[in-house]
Amino acid sequence: MSSPPEDAPPGGPGPGASNPAETGVTVDRRTLSEHDCDRILYSDELRRLGGVTQVVAVGEMPLFHTRLTHTLKVQQLSRRMAEHLSRIEENRDVILALGGLDTSAAEAAGLAHDLGHPPFGHVGESALNRHCRSNNLDGFEGNAQTFRILTKLARRGAENSHGLELSDRTLLGVIKYPWRKIGAHETDGKWNAYPTEAEVFDRVRLGLEGEARSPEAAIMDWADDITYAVHDLEDFIRSGRVPMVSLASDSVERAEFTTRAVERLQDKTKFADVDWAGAVDNFELLVKTFFEQFRRHAGGSEDVARLRSVSRKLIDTFISPISLREGPEPLVVPPDTRGVVELFKQLTWHYVIHDPALATLQEGHVLVLDALFEKLLGWLAEAERDKTLYRLPRRLADLHARTASEPGHEHYPNPEARRARAVADYIASLTETQAIDLHERLFGAGGHSVSDPWLTY
Repeated sequence: MSSPPEDAPPGGPGPGASNPAETGVTVDRRTLSEHDCDRILYSDELRRLGGVTQVVAVGEMPLFHTRLTHTLKVQQLSRRMAEHLSRIEENRDVILALGGLDTSAAEAAGLAHDLGHPPFGHVGESALNRHCRSNNLDGFEGNAQTFRILTKLARRGAENSHGLELSDRTLLGVIKYPWRKIGAHETDGKWNAYPTEAEVFDRVRLGLEGEARSPEAAIMDWADDITYAVHDLEDFIRSGRVPMVSLASDSVERAEFTTRAVERLQDKTKFADVDWAGAVDNFELLVKTFFEQFRRHAGGSEDVARLRSVSRKLIDTFISPISLREGPEPLVVPPDTRGVVELFKQLTWHYVIHDPALATLQEGHVLVLDALFEKLLGWLAEAERDKTLYRLPRRLADLHARTASEPGHEHYPNPEARRARAVADYIASLTETQAIDLHERLFGAGGHSVSDPWLTY
């Protein structure tokens, strides 16, 4: 019999020991990463994602994914991909060389990966980044905010706990971008830790060289891409926004889309090894193979069943060729497969995100966050000066108090930067409904009550 893993709790009472049910002692046989999954699942931060945009605004239609439903699919796909790779005999030696492959850590990383995304999706992230930079911070980034939440902001019950107290293996799995915003990555727009979390970031990554990622992080990242390319796309096929039938049957429509998509992608460093001509050929083959059978998508049960079948086949197509290797990028995804997935992701950008109907809403969302940030920042400064912090939303006051003593607080250059980080943390913790409600309250719109409960937590 093999020995239990080092992170496993004791295996229960030995011969002659009392029955745990009789003594009141509980025996918990979960591994550390299984604990991590549960802690993330039960957190307020995960529940909030049900009120946060994935692509279009929450509540616009029940059909569309929210960040929460997107996250649950990334969670499941991450676990299944890790299990798939673990079962391939040829991967055994590689997995040993990589230090193992923890399926529960991959699942936990999928569950946690979007916790830091603020209201209104990427336009909200851009707005907060702009305000943080203008207040002497290194900016705001959703992945860095996720790491801050997991290691510092979230609470799991212990009075002096920092974050959810996750295992290093799970925290490594959340690090999609294994660098902080320094040096060569100053303008890349993606990074995974603020200076205030640098110490724990560096500790967790101890032993990994350069920009190496853990296998769980690479798996989660690919699961995220596939989910966006397939499951999130389903919403817009079903609602008639992405004309897959026309793309399958009309060569002019296909050419117009693929030309614009490749123009957006071909100069990006991450796709330098992609043969875009070959990727376009394979993309067109998949579209014609799977969607020429659709005369139209009218939303009936047969149409939905057919679309689900297509989604399953696409996911199989994108998972089947992956493998593991030793090195800084442990997940091998053939360049052509990455190119095809990116073209499927571009369908949403081309037909939905760049559409004026969404763009006009996003302009309004930016105005809401701009006004909220400036108002809360000014109010926080006044409350400090006048000793009236008790009048602030309670969570904002708590977050601001925490910046004064949090590990890494010496990285704040001045009190203004501390206040800006607290305001960014607070706004990023809101759902979209809460952000709009707070904006209306602060700028005098009617119809609100002092009994509204959400401001108390």
